[in-house]
Amino acid sequence: MSTVPSYLLLSRHSVYYFRIVVPDVIRPLFPQREIRRSLQTRCKREALIRGRDILAQVQGLFTQAFQGSRPSVELLRGAWEAGGKRLACWASWLRQQQLLGVAMPSPEALRETPPVAVHASIAPSSVIAKGSAQQSPGFLAVVDEQLVQQRREGVAVKSLDDKRAVAVLLTRIIGDMPIDQITRKDAHLFRETALKLPPRLYQLPDQPLEQSIAEATTTISVTTFNNYVKNLTTFFSYAVREGYCSRNPFDGLRVRIRRKVSEERSAFSAEDLKALFHTATYAPAHGGKPNQYWLPLLGLYTGARLNELCQLYTDDVVTIDGIACIHIRATRPDQKLKTPSSERLVPIHSKLLALGFLEYVTKVKEAGNERVFSELTCHKKHGYSAAPSKWFTRVREQLGFRDDSSKKDFHSFRHTLADHLKQKGIAEALVGGVLGHQAGGITFGRYGKDFRPDVLAPVIELVTLESF
Repeated sequence: MSTVPSYLLLSRHSVYYFRIVVPDVIRPLFPQREIRRSLQTRCKREALIRGRDILAQVQGLFTQAFQGSRPSVELLRGAWEAGGKRLACWASWLRQQQLLGVAMPSPEALRETPPVAVHASIAPSSVIAKGSAQQSPGFLAVVDEQLVQQRREGVAVKSLDDKRAVAVLLTRIIGDMPIDQITRKDAHLFRETALKLPPRLYQLPDQPLEQSIAEATTTISVTTFNNYVKNLTTFFSYAVREGYCSRNPFDGLRVRIRRKVSEERSAFSAEDLKALFHTATYAPAHGGKPNQYWLPLLGLYTGARLNELCQLYTDDVVTIDGIACIHIRATRPDQKLKTPSSERLVPIHSKLLALGFLEYVTKVKEAGNERVFSELTCHKKHGYSAAPSKWFTRVREQLGFRDDSSKKDFHSFRHTLADHLKQKGIAEALVGGVLGHQAGGITFGRYGKDFRPDVLAPVIELVTLESF
């Protein structure tokens, strides 16, 4: 693994440059899409020092922008650019001192203090008295730096926003302090406070956390809290790797859940499915919102995630070796998958064929629509599943499927199919092939290819769950 941070680039002339992309949310406040500066050195160690200097300033600019102020990028300068010849004479000594972790003087202090002969490991007392150690960047600045990097790696906007919301929550509890000053005591304070917060805090009015806690009728689940800790651990692990702090105060802070993972979300029972697909209340096949008719059926007989189904295009419904399949993939900008292994071919169950799914897709195509559910619009964060998710939540509540008890939602179709096939003794690898889960071992995971439709079709036909 490279020891050079992602914000350092080496030009074809072997000169190091600083480069960082401006986050999209604050892009309008900056003159360019990225900030780029020559570090004026071919020395890797010196580039690391100078890059850290520029990075701290850039993080300050990002913080200003997130607070709504237009930053002054033209004031961005490295300390080595400010001191003239006398400062240049000290370059070697400065580099040695910074690499040794000695407190460094400002350029102004250097101009006031004449150079003297010193040993590389001992700083002059007059310089130390006037200098101060470089302060670690603020927590949110480090978070934004990592999120920019993750965005370049293709992480979804919704995931990035969710992660930053957790970071902001931490600062609301302990303040936005330099990241190396956040202690284990602060982490415990976060745990004590967060576990008292109501669910969906972002939907509540902007008010003090104490008021939200006092008015809460229920609190976040342990699973939600552990996801918070997971995100914070990721931020601090990044900070440790980049040298911003020495340890992760959130390590081991998760709350242990004393139940099986399979019990964290419930599958639908036979009675649940009977209530869901009751002909008197179920959405009509030829109504104005065909997604409300087809999505629950597709979820039941494919186990696909909600957005995987909502984002389907008509050419994602294919026939392979005479077997009608749904090709779950992300070949267009408005399509996305949870993981690379989520791409798969799922044979279409005979029940869906009997209900006329292929005929429906053909009719959509003949009408000139490219997407299977053209009535859905793409949400920036949630994709095409935003409206169907809200609709199914209303259906769930009408049927008495509560969040705090049975934890049944659209994703429960996925659990239902997985459990149904498990109880029939189907091999885990085959069920994983249907659901888009990667095989665990290196033999199948690295060298084995995806299951062919003719292999998965008999597995799909073993699904005997009742709809109507």
